[in-house]
Amino acid sequence: MFRLKEKRFAIYSRLNVSSEIFEGTLYMKRLLLPAAAALAMLCAGSAAMADTVSISFDKLCDGMDIIVNTATRTALETGNGCDEGAHFGAGTIGRIKVRGNTLTFGVNLYGKGGGAYQYIYVIDYPLVTGASWSNFYTTDGKTLSRITTGTYTVGAAPRRDGLKSSTALH
Repeated sequence: MFRLKEKRFAIYSRLNVSSEIFEGTLYMKRLLLPAAAALAMLCAGSAAMADTVSISFDKLCDGMDIIVNTATRTALETGNGCDEGAHFGAGTIGRIKVRGNTLTFGVNLYGKGGGAYQYIYVIDYPLVTGASWSNFYTTDGKTLSRITTGTYTVGAAPRRDGLKSSTALH
């Protein structure tokens, strides 16, 4: 043990630094290098994990183009079909006790003239044809009303032949 300390002292003397500074620098390098590598992998992984999926609500004229990021468990959406460009929203991937895994979106319909209403969409996840969705709205932030529920189709263009939008049913 004594010889090891003597050898360290000899190395530090040649480098003209104190042992505390030298050991602290090595410790910081050992700590920061793996942390930087992990951060780089996390950032690269987030971009790779984002996936865009289009869904159409069955028996309605609208749907959503959804960007899902499984790494951060978040999602973004914009309206499609008869609601194209009329709304946008952000949400999370989560689990509802009686329903299972879902995407839950807070949706802004200001572009459609729905400024007084705030909408919530709950969509079964993973996104597969025949799965369920529901939407709700509030006008005061205190009461929540269900508008409708239904199934959706993945990858199909919404029908525009006189059907109503999912937000026009309240």
